Amino acid sequence: MKKTRNTRQRGVILGILRESHEHPTAEIIYREARRVLPNISLGTVYRNLNFLRDQGTVREIRPSEGGSSRFEGADTPHAHFHCLHCSALLDIPIPPALESLRFEEEEKISAVSQIDLHVLGSCSGCEAMAAN
Repeated sequence: MKKTRNTRQRGVILGILRESHEHPTAEIIYREARRVLPNISLGTVYRNLNFLRDQGTVREIRPSEGGSSRFEGADTPHAHFHCLHCSALLDIPIPPALESLRFEEEEKISAVSQIDLHVLGSCSGCEAMAAN
């Protein structure tokens, strides 16, 4: 396995993600990182996000209807709610019935390592605007 070193850029990006509860895009992370590292490039942000995602340190959340990927540094299991109107992305708990989901009877599945649940609908703000 190739040995990698922790870089200052990677540390800054990871810090931004761990402090944010907004699921920022790479572009938002780039703008925040430039406050600390003025010479960081957008390419460096993307490379480090991909590295951190591949290492399992951050999660990439892809929107259901186009748009930019969003990222998070949260390490507790949860699902995501996507508002189809305003593109809000909210953390929601995984339903208890899914937490213990098993597929022992299914011969084509040997193990489940992660559940990635995305719920689509309207957030309360968009629902209230539609009612008016």
